[in-house]
Amino acid sequence: MFGTATIWQGLRAVPAWANPKVAPEIQGSLQNAQFISARRQVPMLLSVAQLNTVIIMAVCAHNELPLGHYAWMSGIVLYCVIRRIFWKKQLAQPVPHQDVPRLLRTIIWVSLTLLLALGFGAAYSILNGLFSQNLLIPMSLGFGSVSIAHCLYTLRPVAIGAVVLGIVPTSIAMILVGDFDAIMNGVVMLSVAVLMIRFVTEQYDQLILSLHLEQQIRELANTDPLTSLANRRAIMAELDAAFRVYETEQKCFGVALLDLDGFKQVNDELGHNAGDVMLQKVAERLSGAAIAGDTVGRLGGDEFIILMRGVDQENEISARTTAMMAALCQPALISGKRLAVAASLGFARFPQDGESIDAMLHAADTALYA
Repeated sequence: MFGTATIWQGLRAVPAWANPKVAPEIQGSLQNAQFISARRQVPMLLSVAQLNTVIIMAVCAHNELPLGHYAWMSGIVLYCVIRRIFWKKQLAQPVPHQDVPRLLRTIIWVSLTLLLALGFGAAYSILNGLFSQNLLIPMSLGFGSVSIAHCLYTLRPVAIGAVVLGIVPTSIAMILVGDFDAIMNGVVMLSVAVLMIRFVTEQYDQLILSLHLEQQIRELANTDPLTSLANRRAIMAELDAAFRVYETEQKCFGVALLDLDGFKQVNDELGHNAGDVMLQKVAERLSGAAIAGDTVGRLGGDEFIILMRGVDQENEISARTTAMMAALCQPALISGKRLAVAASLGFARFPQDGESIDAMLHAADTALYA
């Protein structure tokens, strides 16, 4: 997963309110939402930039300005056309996940650079009285900036930057050198910028909230509520993922099935609360004994499963399961009593002990009951 920190390496000076920190657990989801939104909106945004540039050039020509004042804008128009063609071609095929941060960075800098050039170019023209119709260009830039901010609200600093660069310079220029009507219009445009920034921040906050809720729903759907381990659904998904990795990279993996001994007696003699505490202690010990990259899950009742990745030799999985049993089978203090913890365990490797997930699990189950 690439977090949003990858995207904002060049924006560290942005104030915290414009670029708030995002919880690590939703960074991947946020980046995915940003890319999906940008994928839909970029062609339209390039069209907006192209249209606004053509409008400015038309006004320059109408005011009979020397060509040198606005000829450079044709480069922006040409760039927008080429960029749209390139973007469409690039997205005709699935985009590798590792390319997403680079594409988002390109969108960020292209958007801000275009608005920087247009915004300050328009402000310069107003301050120097180059146009007789001073409201046409500021209004065009204002509408374009609002459109970009609305479309790129998932990229919050960019959306705010679009509003600031596209509206603020021309508005200030109108207030400084314009007549009464121009001054009033400049004030109105500044108020629109403030309202748009507020809209962007509210929309972004709602997006973050929805991503947090989605993350919580995923956790509830894939987590055992008692032990906080992966549940049956989640562990089967992990097994499917490990199987796909084996198909492409030939990386072996294994599973260990574990069943507590005498657990029913704990429930009968001390109550289900004591049984729950024992299950939680078992989950804690198994998680602590697992190495990085392994997944510990609870299948239900007193049955647990450990997915072990990168086990090329049988002695590797044997050593790892032995270490787990050593960590597990220590006495536990439960309900004021020191109880023994014991378990039966069986393991199997893929593909040596089964050419499918079901076959491997059956082999591990057979070993468990043997």
